[in-house]
Amino acid sequence: MAKRVCHVALCLIGLGWTNPAFAAQDTIIVVPRGAGLDSRSRVAREAVDFFNDGSTTRIFGSFTVSSDESVNGDLAVYNGPLRVSGTIRGDLVVINGDLRLARTAVIRGAVLVVGGSITGLTRARVDGNARVYRSTARVRRVGDRLVLREAQRRTITRRSRRRSGFTDATASLVLSTGGTYNRVEGLPIHLGPRLEWRTLGSPHFRVQALAILRTAGGLDSLSDDVGYRADVDWNVGGRSPVTIGGSVFDVVAPIESWQLQDEEVGFAALLWHRDYRDYYLKKGYAGRVTVEPMIGFEISVEVGRHEDTSIAARDPWTPFRGDQTWRPNPAIDEGTFTTIVGSIQYDSRPYRDSPSSGWFIRAEWERGISDDVVPQDLPVAIRSPLPANQNYTYDRVFLDLRRYERLGWNGQLSLRAVGAGTVGKNDPLPIQRRLSLGGPDPMPGFAFRQFACNAAAGAPTQTALCDRILLFQAEYRGNLSFSTSSRARRRIRRRATHNRWMDFWDWDDWFWFDGPTVVFFADAGSGWIDGGPSTFEGDVGAGLELGSVGLYAAKALKSGESLRLSLRLHRRF
Repeated sequence: MAKRVCHVALCLIGLGWTNPAFAAQDTIIVVPRGAGLDSRSRVAREAVDFFNDGSTTRIFGSFTVSSDESVNGDLAVYNGPLRVSGTIRGDLVVINGDLRLARTAVIRGAVLVVGGSITGLTRARVDGNARVYRSTARVRRVGDRLVLREAQRRTITRRSRRRSGFTDATASLVLSTGGTYNRVEGLPIHLGPRLEWRTLGSPHFRVQALAILRTAGGLDSLSDDVGYRADVDWNVGGRSPVTIGGSVFDVVAPIESWQLQDEEVGFAALLWHRDYRDYYLKKGYAGRVTVEPMIGFEISVEVGRHEDTSIAARDPWTPFRGDQTWRPNPAIDEGTFTTIVGSIQYDSRPYRDSPSSGWFIRAEWERGISDDVVPQDLPVAIRSPLPANQNYTYDRVFLDLRRYERLGWNGQLSLRAVGAGTVGKNDPLPIQRRLSLGGPDPMPGFAFRQFACNAAAGAPTQTALCDRILLFQAEYRGNLSFSTSSRARRRIRRRATHNRWMDFWDWDDWFWFDGPTVVFFADAGSGWIDGGPSTFEGDVGAGLELGSVGLYAAKALKSGESLRLSLRLHRRF
């Protein structure tokens, strides 16, 4: 660690003493071999983006451009080597392979090699800059595209490992937060052991048992302030991996978790004393089976039995607005439910956080059955009375359909349609499975839960009470690139200079600024109880993102609504 800090300091000092105009003329950056590059690496994302671009000529395996041949346009090679004696009229990327240039080689653009080396650079002609990253890119092939492996979040604090033959057993102690902060739990802390067994060519087995400490209550009562979750998962593997699992749990479950993500809800509650979710206590057990017949496509079925009870809001500490009262947490329809949930998910995007093209589809059907439900009193305008202490059955569907289309090098057009709610002729939905629209997500031009179908209830809790919702979203995002590390340097002539500071640290992958991303968006949606949507309301807006953090301004297409600002830690969708 100290060595890396020294390298960074030397790099920064060198940058401070170097004339910026001179530094921009460096033509080759060589970064020594290190850990594999996954989805966290900007360079790996750039290389895979380039490879998957529709205008790029893609080559799998070794390839040769002879002296009497030429390639018109951009070229990308995976798992080379690539031998060039002729001409390439465009940019060149080599992933997990070596680049060998002859004296007669001419490359009219920039060169990027990830997971390999370059030979013959000083004798060939390269019009753009050349960069070499010796660390292997962690990718896999999906058809004629490459997909970066996702980085895994680690919460393991202590680990012991034992190998025997072809078996790898791992014992871990997990200490992590619950990923959020809320007015019911405060900061939930997860603590417990995790055991994993992995055998080459055989199933992967994992067991974990976590205690959940709910800090909002001060741990005065074990029954209220301590929960648990234990999971067992058995991955069979093979061409169509099958995962069989089960859980027992005593958790605080969120209502409408499909909107803002956990981290965003947590920061809003901690910093601004605003909790954008409601919660209930869920105790029980469940079993599940997940099948992945192809990469990116999953089919899952879960059957569970759990007791749902209301839980009151508490008064967790916040650094700001601590004198304000939290919004009450609404009561739910209590009872013991048997639920059957089937879902299908398909994701053809190479990865989620960079401009790319693909589909994301998630469809979920849920049936809930209870014979001891204790319903809350709601006006008849919202729903008919539930059959108390009798057979109660509901059906709920959720469909999320998205299309991502890459436009140019850094632009992306995204379209989304969401439909959810009750279906069939069964009983109305319980309170904990109802829906709403409005707020920072997904319609930031409107107030929180402005479309929640709760006007007849007259309660200050802003409870989500719609039976159905329909939502349409569209956005364009484009990067205002100020980087000198890709096509912006295509016309820079090759120089015989070399910045030695680059050998010490992969600063281009850690200290970089590709410029902000500008986002323009529009939303339209409706929530209702009976029949169909009467009217659709919409908003338009724009935002500025730095990485995944974005500041957005939105205005409802309705008179009397003011401009609303929202700060997000994740992209809208």
